[in-house]
Amino acid sequence: MFKRTKVTDGTATGQGPDAENWDGKEVGFRKKSKVPGVMITQYIEKLPEGKSHPDFTRKPIALTIQEGKFAFFKAIVTGDPKPTVVWSRNNGDVSDPARYQSKYDPNSNEHTFEMPHVKPDQADTYKCFAKNEYGQAMVTVVLNVIEVGFKMTKAPQQQAEVANCNFKKVLKRRSKVVPKAEEPEKKEGEIDPKFWELLMSADKKDYERICAEFGVTDFRWMLKKLNEMKREREEEQAEFVKNLSDLKPIHINADGTASFELEFDLLDPSSSIYLYKDGEMIPYTKELGDKMKHCLRKVGRKYIFSMRDLMPEDAGFYQLDVEDVNMFSTDFKMVDFLVKIQEVKAMEREDAVFECVISAPLSKLMWFGKNMPLEQGDKYDIEVSEDKLIHRLVVKDCMVVDKGIYAACAGIKSCNAWLVVEADKGAPKGKKTARKTTRAGGSGTDLQKVAQEQQQILDKEREERKEKIKAAREAAAEAAAAEEPEKTADSGAGKDKGAAVKVERIDKTSVAATTTVAGDSGSGHSAGKASGGAKQDGSHADAGGGHSAGKASGGARKDGSIADAGGGHSAGKASGGAKQDGSHADAGGGHSAGKASGGAKQDGSPADAGGGHSAGKASGGAKQDGSHADAGGGHSAGKASGGAKQDGSHADAGGGHSAGKASGGAKQDGSHADAGGGHSAGKASGGAKQDGSHADAGGGHSAGKASGGAKQDGSHADAGGGHSAGKASGGAKQDGSHADAGGGHSAGKASGGAKQDGSHADAGGGHSAEEASGGSRQDGSLADAGGGHSAGKASGGAKQDGSLADAGGGHSAEEASGGARQDEPLADAGEPGITSGLSDIHAIRGQPAELTVKMNTDCDGAWFKDGEPLKSGGGISITKDANIHKLTIHSCRDTDSGLLRFVSGDLSTEGRITVGDVPEFDEDDLHKFSKPVIVRVGQNAAFKMPFQPQESLTVSWFKDGTELKDGGGVKIVREPNHSRLLLRDCLRSDSGEIKIQLKNPFGAVEATSQLIVLDRPGPPEGPVETVETTSSVIEIKWNPPKDDGGSAVTNYIIERQERGHSLWTKLGDVSAEKTSFRDRNVTHGKKYSYRIYAENPQGLSDSLETADSIMAGIMILSGPPGKPKVVSTSKTCINLTWTPPEDDKGVPIIGYQVEKRKKDTNQWLALNAINEPIEDVNYAVKDVTEGAEYEFRVSAINESGAGDASPPSAMACAKNPNMRPCFKDPEDFLVVRAGNSVRVKISYEAEPPPHITWLKDDEPIAPWINVINTEGMSQLVIPSSKRSDSAIYTIKAKNSVGEAFFDVEVRVTDEPKCPGPVELEQTVYGKVAVSWVPSPDQELDDRLYYVVSQHDSNTRMWKTVADRLFANTYTAHNILPGIEYHFRVYAKNDMGLSDPSQSPTWGANSNRVPISSNGVSSMEISFERPPSILVPLKVHTPPKGYQLYMTCAVRGCPTPNVSWYLNNTCINSDKNYYITNSCGVCSMYILRVRENDGGEYRVVAVNSLGKAECSTKLTVRD
Repeated sequence: MFKRTKVTDGTATGQGPDAENWDGKEVGFRKKSKVPGVMITQYIEKLPEGKSHPDFTRKPIALTIQEGKFAFFKAIVTGDPKPTVVWSRNNGDVSDPARYQSKYDPNSNEHTFEMPHVKPDQADTYKCFAKNEYGQAMVTVVLNVIEVGFKMTKAPQQQAEVANCNFKKVLKRRSKVVPKAEEPEKKEGEIDPKFWELLMSADKKDYERICAEFGVTDFRWMLKKLNEMKREREEEQAEFVKNLSDLKPIHINADGTASFELEFDLLDPSSSIYLYKDGEMIPYTKELGDKMKHCLRKVGRKYIFSMRDLMPEDAGFYQLDVEDVNMFSTDFKMVDFLVKIQEVKAMEREDAVFECVISAPLSKLMWFGKNMPLEQGDKYDIEVSEDKLIHRLVVKDCMVVDKGIYAACAGIKSCNAWLVVEADKGAPKGKKTARKTTRAGGSGTDLQKVAQEQQQILDKEREERKEKIKAAREAAAEAAAAEEPEKTADSGAGKDKGAAVKVERIDKTSVAATTTVAGDSGSGHSAGKASGGAKQDGSHADAGGGHSAGKASGGARKDGSIADAGGGHSAGKASGGAKQDGSHADAGGGHSAGKASGGAKQDGSPADAGGGHSAGKASGGAKQDGSHADAGGGHSAGKASGGAKQDGSHADAGGGHSAGKASGGAKQDGSHADAGGGHSAGKASGGAKQDGSHADAGGGHSAGKASGGAKQDGSHADAGGGHSAGKASGGAKQDGSHADAGGGHSAGKASGGAKQDGSHADAGGGHSAEEASGGSRQDGSLADAGGGHSAGKASGGAKQDGSLADAGGGHSAEEASGGARQDEPLADAGEPGITSGLSDIHAIRGQPAELTVKMNTDCDGAWFKDGEPLKSGGGISITKDANIHKLTIHSCRDTDSGLLRFVSGDLSTEGRITVGDVPEFDEDDLHKFSKPVIVRVGQNAAFKMPFQPQESLTVSWFKDGTELKDGGGVKIVREPNHSRLLLRDCLRSDSGEIKIQLKNPFGAVEATSQLIVLDRPGPPEGPVETVETTSSVIEIKWNPPKDDGGSAVTNYIIERQERGHSLWTKLGDVSAEKTSFRDRNVTHGKKYSYRIYAENPQGLSDSLETADSIMAGIMILSGPPGKPKVVSTSKTCINLTWTPPEDDKGVPIIGYQVEKRKKDTNQWLALNAINEPIEDVNYAVKDVTEGAEYEFRVSAINESGAGDASPPSAMACAKNPNMRPCFKDPEDFLVVRAGNSVRVKISYEAEPPPHITWLKDDEPIAPWINVINTEGMSQLVIPSSKRSDSAIYTIKAKNSVGEAFFDVEVRVTDEPKCPGPVELEQTVYGKVAVSWVPSPDQELDDRLYYVVSQHDSNTRMWKTVADRLFANTYTAHNILPGIEYHFRVYAKNDMGLSDPSQSPTWGANSNRVPISSNGVSSMEISFERPPSILVPLKVHTPPKGYQLYMTCAVRGCPTPNVSWYLNNTCINSDKNYYITNSCGVCSMYILRVRENDGGEYRVVAVNSLGKAECSTKLTVRD
């Protein structure tokens, strides 16, 4: 049961922040907290300097907890002054210290509100108030308590609340599927409501399976109704969620948990989500790692319900609800293994087969091999039969490495077995054998037969459900079709014309005193006649359900009463009695071969003669005064009749199962006489009544007579239930006492005693062969003689004073009558009978055995064994002591086994004796088993116990008295002559007593052993106590560990850590007998932490650590240092210095701590931690805000901590000092390519900030030139520069202190144009003067100069011979004759080189003299050919801004003219591309690749004989 909290707006007693002092007058201003959900009220508009209102830095978290657990809330508050914290709840007070405790931890500043052993009535909304003089902060938190179990004390309380119309407290969250314990009794054939819930959450492919499971065959009707229910459910769900999808039913995961999933979006995130199992709400947590069994976690839109530690009782019907609406339902079923997998021995290269049969169809099992999940693939085949009961795992091509344990898991059930792979010894060495075609393994049983038997059981259950549903629907259809306005009479046609058949009995409840009732005469399954009785007053006569070979008819009525003669199962006649006064006469349900009729009535009373199961006659008694006489249910071969009534009384003679007579007594005063339920072969009759009393003679089960005694005083005399062969009678009473002669199983007489004072005498339940009768009554009392199952007579006793006399249920073979009784004592008398007979026993071989028979009287008897009489002697003794007969066997042997029988007259009793032995163990095996098994943690522990094979032998294993079951980490193997127990992966907690028990019908024997699991010890027990601390010694003490890990602790290891350090140092170890340690290597004033380990042969334990550091000696703090002085200030730093303290108290100072306080605040903030001291006496404070004012103080730190603080320094403002502007590392020259932007950056320092001005050649700059000023820097930007922008730019910075200037030369230029034509002239031998026309850019660029390169035919290389020439001439030296010379002249500036100007050739070729052929003719050879591409262009993908070379090789004669194209546009004249052609090698160079340089490049070579071309693509990367 889940108790929800109630959220109200009221305030309970003691709820406020200060209930005693709160006067309600303080009002204030609402403030917003940084923590959501906190409400802050500030009492004044402006807070004083350094003060603050309360606030929460950590608020309490809502909690859902189980009843009886420890609940607590934690909060952390801030505020100056320190606020007080008060807790309260909405509906109740928190003043009880036993239930509510408020605590405060000054170290962590946590306020805790604890509720030990929380109870359901503590579920509420709680409030936490934090208050000081400047305001208050308040936060609320909800506590939900999960109620455990049903509380008996709550039932009266809920009834009282209902009576007071307080329905809100009574209504509780319930699932639509009620728990099994509260399910109303279902009508036969009614469909389980789980059927519809499952269908609404299932996929359509699962409809057929669910219908087959619940026995539903009408799919059309099912789908129609399901669609209606789905529409209603979707409307309900739409109020709370949207996008409900991806419903996955519950399934078992590989990690042993079960889970189901669904996705939806909550419209209201605060909506509650509930989980149910079989209609009962179950608690859950948010994380699976918690201690609770169930978990509901959210991943995005997906909600995942998980359940761990699965047990058989976890099977059930699970539902997830949002508020009151169901979202998902799923059924979790557990299956069992009917046939488990068996051990398989396979040869190498052979297939191995594991087989099993489960109890319910399952589409897939989880198979594991050597603790790894297995899937269908090349190595494994997983097979499932059509009925999904037989599952197989085939391990193909087994190798030796496949050896191990294989397991099949179905939910929490599992079975496992070994696979043993034997190497093929006949295989040739070094060669792989061929794969075998045989299979090894299998279960060894007929799996198909087991599966068929199980399938038949499942089909039978399914068919039974179908038949019940079908019958219920047919019955509902018939009821709807039958429309009878007032009177209907139906006669059923007989269907079986042979002997009486067995049908289902239908009990009907008649209603008296009705004017218009319904009567049926139907469903007759008889070969005789079944008719409804005559009616003359609109009444209804039923003669229905007759299953008799005779006649079953309803009685005649003349006054509108009901006469029924139904359900007769008799071979004779069953008729209803006549009625003339509107009374009710029934003669129904006769199961007799004789006659069952209702008695006559003349006064409107009902007379019933029904249910006769007798071969004789069962009739209702006559009534003349409106009384009721019933003669029903007779199962007798004699007569069962109701007694006569003349005064409106009721006489019943019903249910007689007797071969004699069962009749109700006479009544004359409106009393009630019953003679019903007689099961006797004699007579059972009710006593006479004359005063309206009630006489019953019912339930006689006797072969004799059972009668109730006479009463004259209103007392009660019972003679009932006699099961005796003797006599049992009730005594007479005259004083209202009670005399019983009941329960006798006698062959004698059981009767009720006489009463004269209105008491009650019963003679009932007699099973006698004589007579059981009810006593007579004359005063309106009640006398019963009912239920007689006797061959004699059962009658009720007589009463004269309105008392009740019953004679019923006799089960005797003789007469049981009640004797006269005048007072309290009980008188018993009867014929001989056996009160305690023989039963089957098991006797131990060699031990004595005794059999005893008790009689109710002293009589003789004889003993027989296997039909042969027994006598004393030969190890047997037969004795008799009064009515006790004993047979003693002194030493049992195998020959003593047999059937023993005791006979006394016509009475006998028998029992079988079986002689055998108690199981026993061999002494050597028992001694060997008793030795303890010792293993380490994580190892397996194995136990084996041999024994002698026996039949009916049960073997059980126990650990610490708890029986172990096979599964999980426990493996139990039972063989005919021994049993093995294997405990896998043992833990320390598995240590304990292991016991094996052998049990058979003769007794049990046990053998015990011990399992010891060794582990490292547990940590020593704390806390660590400080025994002594001085300036040189610290002594600590601890306690031994609770768990020594199974072996004794050998020693303890102690480690130490100095405060402020991270290193732990081992100090040493001490023996196990000593649990204290003295540390002598300590420094006075320093603090140390210690941790202690316990060690045994298995290893070290976890450590026990001191809670707080321990100081060596007494704390001595230093005096205050000198007042800090401000050395310098800036906007980012304030430099301080101070003097050491005058008194260091004799302890060395290791550093200082500096604190700051901002102006207009009261809070000092430490700039460094105590464990990070400032070693010098000066410090630069960089954590400052520009323009803010601060004061500082310093504390000296020694080994004991920080001492007193110094006086505060003077206020210092974080700002720079005044200074004239100065520029920081500026550049005075800048070259920019024309067209690019010019950006001149100048950094400066000045205080206050200066005014910046830019000039161009001492003139104001143009408007299109941008100036960007930021703190400490100024930029001049020319967006698109031109050559005319070249100038000297001056920056001027001026403030109140002074001004500064700086000049920057900016030169805007471009690559120069090539010089003009080059001329060569030799002035002297060996020297050539080279002159050229100046470049057009020479006048524009004063930084332009020339470069001259020289080439000669000897070296065939170009080399620079002159650089940085500002003239237009150059003289070349060492010019030799016979060598050709070429010169190139370049113009160069800051942007690079121009194209060269070529000189004419100088040298041998120019002075060559042509040689004549002297008339000799020669053959002309032609070398002309069209152009061809020798090396084509390659694809290039350069990054943007990088340089690029693109080359190809061309040949042809005459030399072809080469042209370059970009996207079909010639680029030979484009200055962005440097194109050369040297000896057929055509090259193109791009200095910086641009985006528009990308595209298709094509080279075309043309001469007079033809054309050739090649192309490539250029892709520019970013």
